[in-house]
Amino acid sequence: MGWIVWLITGLAAGALAKQLTPQEEKPGWVSSLITGIVGALLGGFIFGLVGIQSSSLVGSFIFALVGSVIFLFIYHRYLKDKIDWGSNFASAK
Repeated sequence: MGWIVWLITGLAAGALAKQLTPQEEKPGWVSSLITGIVGALLGGFIFGLVGIQSSSLVGSFIFALVGSVIFLFIYHRYLKDKIDWGSNFASAK
């Protein structure tokens, strides 16, 4: 049951982070879920380094949201041009 809540929290945080960032994002719940999960891991790591911990759902959501925004910033700033998703999937046909 705990992992379902974690997935839903990640999905919500990823979707909201995609709306808050000014970049053009691919629509869809799968990309929001991946963004939210990576953001939750990143946010938990960053806040853990600072010494801030959360035991509530709202705190976990905030950690995931902040981590998702940071993840999207890093992705668009440094990784988007270096990763060519289209050619990898087009050549697999």
